Amino acid sequence: MGSEVRQKEGVSRSKMLYKNILFSGILKAIGLCTSFLVVPVTLYYLDNEPYGLWMTISSMAFWIFTFDIGLGNGMRNYLTSAISNHDEELAQTHISSTFAMLTLLAIVMALIAVPLVLTLDFSSLLNAHSMENSSLQLIILVALVLTLLNFVVKNIGFIFVAMQKYAVNDLLTVGGNVAALIVIFILTKCTEGNLLYVVAVFMAMPVLVFVLGGIPLFAKHPQLRPRVKSIDMKYCKTIAGKGLGFFFIQATSCLVIFGGSNVLISHFLGPESVTTYNIAYKYFYLLMIGYTVVIAPMWNAYTDAQVKGDWTWIRQTFKKALLMWGATVVAGVVMLVFCDVFYHLWVGDAVSVPFTVSVSVMCFIAAFNLNNCVTYLLNGLNTIRVQIYTSVIATAAYLGVLALFGHSWGIEGIVNCMTACYVVMSLIHLYQCHLLINQKASGIWSK
Repeated sequence: MGSEVRQKEGVSRSKMLYKNILFSGILKAIGLCTSFLVVPVTLYYLDNEPYGLWMTISSMAFWIFTFDIGLGNGMRNYLTSAISNHDEELAQTHISSTFAMLTLLAIVMALIAVPLVLTLDFSSLLNAHSMENSSLQLIILVALVLTLLNFVVKNIGFIFVAMQKYAVNDLLTVGGNVAALIVIFILTKCTEGNLLYVVAVFMAMPVLVFVLGGIPLFAKHPQLRPRVKSIDMKYCKTIAGKGLGFFFIQATSCLVIFGGSNVLISHFLGPESVTTYNIAYKYFYLLMIGYTVVIAPMWNAYTDAQVKGDWTWIRQTFKKALLMWGATVVAGVVMLVFCDVFYHLWVGDAVSVPFTVSVSVMCFIAAFNLNNCVTYLLNGLNTIRVQIYTSVIATAAYLGVLALFGHSWGIEGIVNCMTACYVVMSLIHLYQCHLLINQKASGIWSK
């Protein structure tokens, strides 16, 4: 009887997974189109210098998001387990404890940042002499407050993710971006360019959309509504501990190796090389977007299956994920064949991208996708200790090698070094996945 129940649950879980992949793919496509449309609309509304300031301020907001010390990711796994076990009281405790920690962290960050903003001369710091410092301070204060609000409310999306409704989280994210685009377009018709309006709109719309998304969520599921009396210090420590693990992974391999490529290539080879690299990267990045759409919903589906002891479903789904990764590699080879034609149609003769750079970037994207494939399983099974070690060691080795050879290597050398890091990490993580799936993991491999 138990096997029949697990089989029915597996079929239901697979159907939910396929729906999430389908709708998430559609929403990602809409989001991609929106990101392309936002640039000309905003640039039309603002002059070049205010637009550059907006890009700088949005980059600051991205960095603030990284300082949630992984609490959202820490919550999602424990929350998925509680929901899968139909333990509503524990689920509410996880949500309440996480939102309490995030709110406290946001307040502390505000107390530190607001006095700092009021004392800095942003006109000189950002080289924006066409705007008064007082105006820039007001704009950055608005951006700071709205970013910290979003810092907290964006985690409403993780509740949907934990409920196996990954596409709803994408809907809220894309909805905020689309709403901001619409409002900015209206502003172009009835107001003159104003950086404060742009910052307020782009920062406030995501907050508004996530709050609106939370209203029906907590109305339909009042047992998940955050409550002060449900805050539990024991679970705060558990969630924060797991969150810090995710934070270390994000702050090392994700932020330095993957996210820091432009800075490091510029440092060792010059800005012109960054342009060449980015043309190839943005082309093959389509493979990363497409594959992420497929595997991202698997994270919490793996958690649900583990809680219910459905290791057969986990094995079958992981094999499918690996096969789909193989398909992206084949697609990458096809893209290589047509890359020169695409570059010519896209940027003409403005930038020349050597074929060897395209090959290196394609291999890097393939290695990155493989690592994502295996780490999403590890994340779903709540075993990230090995990832922390591999990320820290690989990042240190990467920076050490570049310090010695970065100036003498071309773009291909630096990108190949990035690829090597992800290949090594992937192989180690793949071995751990093999142990976990066959329930042979012990010691560090099970943590």
